[in-house]
Amino acid sequence: MPFLPVLPEEQASGDVRKIYEYVTRRWGFLPNYFQALGHDPQLLQDQVNLYTNAMNEERGLPKIIKEEIATVVSAINMSSYCLPAHLEILGRMGMEKSLSRRLSIDYKSAPLDPKVMELLKFCEKLTNNPGDMRRADIEELREVGWNDAAIFDAVLITSLYACANRFSAGLGLTPDFD
Repeated sequence: MPFLPVLPEEQASGDVRKIYEYVTRRWGFLPNYFQALGHDPQLLQDQVNLYTNAMNEERGLPKIIKEEIATVVSAINMSSYCLPAHLEILGRMGMEKSLSRRLSIDYKSAPLDPKVMELLKFCEKLTNNPGDMRRADIEELREVGWNDAAIFDAVLITSLYACANRFSAGLGLTPDFD
């Protein structure tokens, strides 16, 4: 049970219910994360727009790599809420459970493209030591073939899940999936 009440769909006003329906169509489920924001329709809409656009629009990175980043970052942050959600999403995207579990336990042991591995290492550094980030970190990603749009997406997703991991932990959100 969350520390503060969420607003379930059946109790939502018309405007919030429309947002919930949109989220369910786009995400395939209604995350407790968004229900926790349901008491403030504008904040809910802003967060839905930010997360939905960041995760679903393919500007620099494909959706699968964004989900891999969200999974690795949530694992590093030991998010008992976000990690199961992203493992579920990766499964729905066709990733084998054994691979997604490796991403969540020890991503460096996962059989990934070396280019993706370098991106995940960058995201780990940004998660654990944001004050240590240097221009050289970006240059190293460029050297292995990532363009600026992909690097931007990686930074955005890493940063968003730092927020989501802490928000869900602070509110004691219960996982959407077992």
